[in-house]
Amino acid sequence: MTPVDAAGGSDPVGGGARAAGLLWIVVGAVLILDAVIVLFTISLNSGVVATFVLGALYLSYGLYRDRTRGRARNLLSRWLKVLVPTVSVLLLLLFVCLAVFGRTDTVSHREDAVVVLGAGLKGEEVTPSLRSRLDAAVGYSVANPDAVVAVSGGQGPGETIPEGLAMERYLVAHGVPEDRILREDRSTSTHENFVLTKGLLDAHFDADYTTAFITNDYHVFRAGNIAENAGIDSTHAHADTPWIEIPVAYVREALAITKFVLTGR
Repeated sequence: MTPVDAAGGSDPVGGGARAAGLLWIVVGAVLILDAVIVLFTISLNSGVVATFVLGALYLSYGLYRDRTRGRARNLLSRWLKVLVPTVSVLLLLLFVCLAVFGRTDTVSHREDAVVVLGAGLKGEEVTPSLRSRLDAAVGYSVANPDAVVAVSGGQGPGETIPEGLAMERYLVAHGVPEDRILREDRSTSTHENFVLTKGLLDAHFDADYTTAFITNDYHVFRAGNIAENAGIDSTHAHADTPWIEIPVAYVREALAITKFVLTGR
């Protein structure tokens, strides 16, 4: 039955509370669904786990936010009604900033080399995020046919070959000459991507050289800072993030940025 006030009209406060609760339930369900889809179609990673947990928290909050009883629980409820929306708004602002920054390319297409960062395989098949990066690299290679293309990625859990090898195969199959490709296939993190690839580029070029890197939009900000820490002054070009991976990718990146702030890697 619809709550009514003393005058017999509908209660706007109660209606607003129910609408807010429904919003949290929907957001939570969407995050859980996305995490499950990515888990079964791509792979299990920290972003999948974090997105599932975040979705479960939102779902629980939406279901139980107005069902607490007792003084202590009411106090907890009041705190949660401030904390959950505040943290969520801050996360959303972070995601928007990462997307805007990441989609603002700085490449001149006159660089001597372009570094393509790995993004996981399913067996030996490139994942949608990695395919997007490689397609961007093919486009860059067409615009700058003199550039060396360095692919970087080692072999992780659930991968039957190193990412670097799969990336090289993909680029060759899409028209990039094999003799223009440098392959780094031992790295296990973005930091190692840049450190190990820099070693290959230093050995390849006799003099100073300029570089660009390609990664998905959500990853550009952190990758650029890690490249700088590794001694690489690089421009960047973004690859679109497949829509089904957006929630998981951005939640995972929030965790990775926290780690970067704490460790520098």
